[in-house]
Amino acid sequence: MLSADILHVLGQHPLGLVFDIDGTLSPIAPTPDEARLYPGTENYLRQASQFARVGILTGRAVEDGARLVNVENLTYIGTHGLEWCEGLPASHPVKLLPEAEPYIKPGQQLLDLAEQQLVPEIPNLIVQRKSIGGTLHYRLVPNPEQARELILSTLREPAHRLNMRLDEGKRAVEILAPLTINKGIALRSFVERFGLRGVIFAGDDRTDLNGILELAHLRQDGIAAHGIVVQHPDTPPALLEHADTVVQGVAAMVELLQDITTNLSNAKSLS
Repeated sequence: MLSADILHVLGQHPLGLVFDIDGTLSPIAPTPDEARLYPGTENYLRQASQFARVGILTGRAVEDGARLVNVENLTYIGTHGLEWCEGLPASHPVKLLPEAEPYIKPGQQLLDLAEQQLVPEIPNLIVQRKSIGGTLHYRLVPNPEQARELILSTLREPAHRLNMRLDEGKRAVEILAPLTINKGIALRSFVERFGLRGVIFAGDDRTDLNGILELAHLRQDGIAAHGIVVQHPDTPPALLEHADTVVQGVAAMVELLQDITTNLSNAKSLS
């Protein structure tokens, strides 16, 4: 059953629905390439896009996120907001924020360094390249904490020298451009781009916190906004603290998405 607050947001027009992928619409997989949407998600997203602006806001590159979701007529926002694509990249251009372009080469250099020095030293380390920087996943490494320390100690000085930034996710170290771009800024840009009066954002880990926090600022600006957090055993407490709704796992999130889609469809048929 949908809460009164969610129903209030769903009654706004234009409406936006924005989702993270991994851990939100897709169960966490051993490797990024093994991730798949929870059954039914693709259909619900396609249906929802008939009644709302639907955005996919992910740390993955747009090409990678779109490959996983594979639904047309969505806005794909990748690398935490550095890349945008209005539809699937196979038929629509991927646009990189102009201020990010100077960091393409430094990001590649750090990933090259990781492949040369860290991959031989850390069994099962996965290097995920993006248009700007990338992610080093150590989820499958025998000693994750030791791997984390080695990654950070190896990359910290070169990242500083190349004016790049390191951040951390779920058993992952991210190589990022030193820009004030995050999911909160990207979420606000999405709202402003489409003139939304209501928006729901759903995420599950620390990279989604900026998006959840931005909802409070949007409410101050008169936008009806609601934040959903998908809880896992390692969900950051700050996310839970600021969530409007907490659901237990990806299955519950997709069930809520189904309820949202059904509500929008019923409201449309009555209008």
